[in-house]
Amino acid sequence: MRRFSQRMLPPAGAISGPGLEIAPITCSLSVGGSELLARGLPAAAACSSPSRRVQDSWLEVTYPFMRSESLRARYQLPDGRGIRWGRLFEAFDALSGDVAYRHSCGAFKEEEKAGSRLAFVTAAHDGLDIARLDASRDLRLRSYATGVTKSAMEVRTDVAHLNANGEEEDAGHVFTVMVARRIDSEGNSTAAKLPALDVSGDAAAEQRAAEAAEKQERRKRLSKTALKHSPPTPEEVPLLHARCYERSPTKVISTAEETSMSATVVSSVQIMQWNHRNIHGNMFGGYLMRKAFELAYICAARFDSNTSPEFIGFDDVFFRKPVHVGSIWSYTAKVCYSTPDSFRVVVEAYVDDVQAGKGEATNEFFFVFRPSHASKEKSIVPESYQEAMLWLEGRRRWKQGEHHFD
Repeated sequence: MRRFSQRMLPPAGAISGPGLEIAPITCSLSVGGSELLARGLPAAAACSSPSRRVQDSWLEVTYPFMRSESLRARYQLPDGRGIRWGRLFEAFDALSGDVAYRHSCGAFKEEEKAGSRLAFVTAAHDGLDIARLDASRDLRLRSYATGVTKSAMEVRTDVAHLNANGEEEDAGHVFTVMVARRIDSEGNSTAAKLPALDVSGDAAAEQRAAEAAEKQERRKRLSKTALKHSPPTPEEVPLLHARCYERSPTKVISTAEETSMSATVVSSVQIMQWNHRNIHGNMFGGYLMRKAFELAYICAARFDSNTSPEFIGFDDVFFRKPVHVGSIWSYTAKVCYSTPDSFRVVVEAYVDDVQAGKGEATNEFFFVFRPSHASKEKSIVPESYQEAMLWLEGRRRWKQGEHHFD
């Protein structure tokens, strides 16, 4: 796993208050949002500063599961202990939006006077490293900006459990990339310039900013070498040959040792409804991520012969195009690569153009699960060139060591 700098503690002057006032996007889009407790710097202080420091956009949201049985019931798994990851993905997405708007507040007054407005969209979630969570204990999320470029920013969300004494126990973190867009009065969208993040004199903030720049370069490298755009390397060709062609021509269905990739496929189709839209009128990215994860979970359960597969993280989640209300959203999950220590489920999502009879790719998700004894030695067999590319993509991600457990 990649290791990152320590989490940021509450800044001086942070105040507690109603969630809808301090973190309005999170509390309005989250299930049970009215019960959430929030903390942050007074918005007026952050907006009046000419330079933006990390603490200006810092936000904290607490889920009081221990005292609210109704809230706990909405987030817990059927086993009564674990937390529904899909619900947390919605929270990560929404809280990153709250942080992004806090960072940029007051910076677009002239544009607003001219009829333009600022909009943030989720571009990606870059890696998730979080321990198994327990719905019987209070949960706390802290989010803050770690790096800002011309029109994009990285937001880090730290996750912690609270014990019976109210003490925090670190549970992990996730990174989210938000992109700023300027929407004019006619609905046209262009890149919006963000206020710079001032990390001078703050060693921890400087380290986090350097890590954010590193991750940005990594995303660029992955994009350039992605198998959807570039062919396999000369070193990878023999691997594909061995995996795809040095086998019996009989189609593999499913055995204890191997499973054809097509045998792991699980698909679903949804009509996008108004009640899951974001503040800009498009579908809330956290909702799309939740639906994708739930499908991936079913796919993992079938592959692993386990009704409660152990989710251990995700490599990357990409939001390539907005999904509009009323769209027909199709998404398919399949196991693309497996080893004795982990297996990856890719979910590819499309908006269906029923008149043209084709789909446009909108999202791509790579979720990682830990295999049980039943599937530890089970390998995935691709049967087409497209499946072979997915298998190789999964292998690349495994080799990068994001979730490689020895």
